[in-house]
Amino acid sequence: MTKLREFLSIEQALQQAIKDLRDDGLKQATGKSEAHFRKCSDPGIKDNQLHHKDAVNIDIASVRKGEGHPLLSVHQALIDKAMKQSNQAGNITQSLLHMGARIGDLMEVTEKAMDPNSPGGSTISKQEKDKIYKAIKEVEDKIASLKLSIK
Repeated sequence: MTKLREFLSIEQALQQAIKDLRDDGLKQATGKSEAHFRKCSDPGIKDNQLHHKDAVNIDIASVRKGEGHPLLSVHQALIDKAMKQSNQAGNITQSLLHMGARIGDLMEVTEKAMDPNSPGGSTISKQEKDKIYKAIKEVEDKIASLKLSIK
């Protein structure tokens, strides 16, 4: 039976990482099995807690696989949520404005990287990829902020 996990929770982020990495990826990153992390992601079981070192290793493995960093993102979102003021309408508006600006930045960086006159020419160089990844992360951060504003 599927267990319901709270939206933007560590358990939900861990469940996504389990889905992305599977048993082999988890064992390689942490030395622990998928079954162990399923217990850690179960909100009904309080005895199995996710160790910080495992969370970092899972995020590193997830990033290397191109799946992002679910645990770091949820940590940041939870911290942001705790720091937010009660002005929800203002937060939503601010989140949307910032997200629009970040999407514009992402589009500009990507367009420049694809320009045949760019440093990498018609292929995207490592430096250009790094700039694109940074711009994508900024958009993801703003999306997480918006999610918190409407929660």
